[in-house]
Amino acid sequence: MKYVMIVVEEKGLASTLSFLLRDNFLPVVVDPSCVGESIIQRKPDIIIIDFLYKKIPLQVLVEQIRKLVPDVPIIALVESFGPVARRLMNLGVYELVEKPFDPEKFMYALNRASLYTEAEQVKKLPVVQFSEDRPSSDISENIFFQRLSELLAENFSEPSRLIPAVVKLIKNHLSLSDASFFLKESNKFRFYDGVNVDRTFLKNLRFSEKSSLYLRIISARSILQKNKIDDMHLLSEIELLKAEIILPLMSRDGEVLGFFALGKRLTGETFSCDIVKFLSDISSYFSILLEDSFLFQENIFQKEFQKIILENVPTGIIVLDKNCNIKIFNNQAGSILGKNASDVMDNSIESIGVEMASKVREAISSKRAIFREEVFIRQFKKWFGMSCNFVYQQGEINWVIIIFQDITFYKEMEQEQKKIEQNQYWEKVASRLSHEIKNPLVAIKTFACLLPEKFEEETFRTEFYKIVNAEIERLTHLVDKIARLSEKEGLVLNKVDCFDVLQKTAKKFPIVKIPVSKNGINTTINIDAGKIQEALEFLFDFCCKDIGENETVNVSIAEKASFMEIVVEEKGNHLKLDIGQDIFVPFSDYLDGLVSLNLAICRKIIENHSGSISAEIFPEGKKRFTIMFPLESQ
Repeated sequence: MKYVMIVVEEKGLASTLSFLLRDNFLPVVVDPSCVGESIIQRKPDIIIIDFLYKKIPLQVLVEQIRKLVPDVPIIALVESFGPVARRLMNLGVYELVEKPFDPEKFMYALNRASLYTEAEQVKKLPVVQFSEDRPSSDISENIFFQRLSELLAENFSEPSRLIPAVVKLIKNHLSLSDASFFLKESNKFRFYDGVNVDRTFLKNLRFSEKSSLYLRIISARSILQKNKIDDMHLLSEIELLKAEIILPLMSRDGEVLGFFALGKRLTGETFSCDIVKFLSDISSYFSILLEDSFLFQENIFQKEFQKIILENVPTGIIVLDKNCNIKIFNNQAGSILGKNASDVMDNSIESIGVEMASKVREAISSKRAIFREEVFIRQFKKWFGMSCNFVYQQGEINWVIIIFQDITFYKEMEQEQKKIEQNQYWEKVASRLSHEIKNPLVAIKTFACLLPEKFEEETFRTEFYKIVNAEIERLTHLVDKIARLSEKEGLVLNKVDCFDVLQKTAKKFPIVKIPVSKNGINTTINIDAGKIQEALEFLFDFCCKDIGENETVNVSIAEKASFMEIVVEEKGNHLKLDIGQDIFVPFSDYLDGLVSLNLAICRKIIENHSGSISAEIFPEGKKRFTIMFPLESQ
């Protein structure tokens, strides 16, 4: 019989899987923290893992398993076939099973896994890495062109810096394996710069007017896609570059300036029509920039530069003389600021906002360029992203180039992101809730499916009643506690001596030690005694679960100003919690679902009484809980 290691924390799920497998396999339940040790002792034939663990991150667990046994198939029980499932497949998980599952389908997956032999290597699919920088939206494209415009401001007078920077930008933005640029000189193309390429080889490579690639670029003057080329000579030359796309750059007069050779996409995706269109836009835009960058070296501000370049870039550009007077103010700058060039020409930089002017003058004073800084201009009630660089003459700043863009939209997006982050708390709760509910459903559904054929077996009936009843009871408790969190509890408030409530509650937990007397401390507060006792029971129960044998939970009481302070301390380390972790959050990653709900209800009850509770977790495992209640005025 094949040895199946079941790495599951929930007892109900572990019992269900063990019962399901016991006829045809040898199932053994292993705690996630002991996986490595168990594998070393005996190599399993199949490993079953659950979606969520309290003691160890799922990714760390899978990576640990794969280091020890790279050839053993792993079956993962997941909540849904979403991003987590995709990550698991990328880590080498063999099969995914969505909970709650049909027993027949689960056994089919298990039997498939059992066909693996130790001599057979696991056939992994290519790892798909999803780049967040791909131009999948208008926003992403805007970010790309904004960065391209910034590179212009930073390196415009130096093509030797501009071209490598743009090659790298395109490579990273599209998640390419490699990228290179070839410049046209006379009647040939030569290698200029590249990323992740064999420079030694490419530097000696020339495409003359007799080469197929040269002739095709000159004649077609359009994007070449390797997968659409039939000419074997042309194809072989493109393969020399390890390129999938050849992207020519054309001057205003229709002359070829050079071309980009772009490699495969690391995402495994093809160059779609949208991507090709995006590359075409890059070609059109950068061709103008490159042509005028070379022109700029000869004459910084020729009329052609001002007319063609400045008035067509999608960002605001302002050029100042050495006295910080505006000499160039492009159309986009006017559109962004709502001003006409005639209104600001020859005026000082202060005319467009003291905030921007302050940053520019500070940069000039320190001779330090500004790159992608944010500035809010009160005059326009807008946020701007700005860069500022200098053109030197005989060692002194002669011209100041300012490039900027309205980023108010992106700042508003940041505000929206904050709202999203506020919702992530509930998303996390929903995820754990799904986990807590679906695990009991696995047992219920499994036994329900087996009921018709196995009801006559006494062993099955015994297991059925034991496991299913336990899981139903767990679900019932779970739903009840969730209802407690969501409902508005009515309080029956009375003046009560809280010290008496503490003593009464502590009697249920012999290891909880509280003061024999209150030593003259005012402990009369206006509370619902039953609710407060329930909150204390939840807290004491947590502490008792954390400590070991012969250890105690110590309680102290003090009067702090107009508050009564109750401090509960324990030195247990059974529950491995992170320092700074908010353990009062429902469905904490490190706590059992019902335990975390108990603590959440505890906090809610105390806060409903205008009180507060906080927790400190120390490196050695010690935990201190501080409860504050407002005292009744005498």
